[in-house]
Amino acid sequence: MQHDATSSLDTEILRDLSRRTALPWLRDAVLDWTVIAGALALVHVFSNPLTWLLALLIIGNRQHALAILGHDGTHFTLSHNRKLNDFLTNLMAFWPIGLTVSGYRTLHFKHHKHTGTEADPELGHKRSRSPQWDLPARPSTILKYAVLDIAGGSLPDYLIILKYSKPDRPSEYIPLLSFHAAAIALLAASGLWWAGLFWYAGLVTTFMMSFRLRLWLEHQGTPETHRVHLTFWQAPLLAPHNSWLHWEHHSWPTIPYHRLADARKHTAEKPVWTLRELLQWFQQAERIPSGQAVAMAATHDQQRTADVAGDSLVIVV
Repeated sequence: MQHDATSSLDTEILRDLSRRTALPWLRDAVLDWTVIAGALALVHVFSNPLTWLLALLIIGNRQHALAILGHDGTHFTLSHNRKLNDFLTNLMAFWPIGLTVSGYRTLHFKHHKHTGTEADPELGHKRSRSPQWDLPARPSTILKYAVLDIAGGSLPDYLIILKYSKPDRPSEYIPLLSFHAAAIALLAASGLWWAGLFWYAGLVTTFMMSFRLRLWLEHQGTPETHRVHLTFWQAPLLAPHNSWLHWEHHSWPTIPYHRLADARKHTAEKPVWTLRELLQWFQQAERIPSGQAVAMAATHDQQRTADVAGDSLVIVV
């Protein structure tokens, strides 16, 4: 779906911001894996139910961060060499969480092409999980489902993602399964088999919880994309690696995540919501069943513009 801002970004600026480079991506991937290793080390040194839960929350959060990096690789932002781009994306981001770049790319590009319409696969997912995505919704309702995720309530969601993100060719399952077989064998041989339990438990609990919370920030209740601002502590918890700059991403998907903030500087004309304002809007929204495609973007933006008339368009919580 096209956005008005596309015409307001100079072609030369867009070309410059869209330069492909793998170094920031590799740096952040290594940092994510380092945090995961640190969480497992915490359990190894101080093994008790509290550290188990803390480690599970950290691991799921960073699995989600890796998925965000995989999403960026899906848009060919790492390298002009497609094979290298996809290999790095698979190896460091997608294979570990059970996905392939080709499978996710097919699903995700449908989302970009049909954002907010009945053909949008994200809305199809939400419809299948009704009433979890109903509007209006209070923060307590959103958190209730997040807590249920930790208890394994989102296992069906994870299986849905796997089902609809099948790779282009069945042969692509070979490296995916080989990766997991090798990882399990290595952990077992080193006596760290329990780390594998934390990893796979995270995928169907706290990873999906993180996935859920981010989705509320992006397209919920609008056929387009919410434009939000998160604070320094909200961003890594809810939408890591600049994924909260989702309006900019949908406007210019060729721009790597680490330059989306620069893109925002060139497009100040569209209102920006804080997390608090977005949550208030969810509470006051008209009734929208889970996954229903609705034309609400104009009302949303017009109301926000009226609210901030005469003030800065970005209000920080």
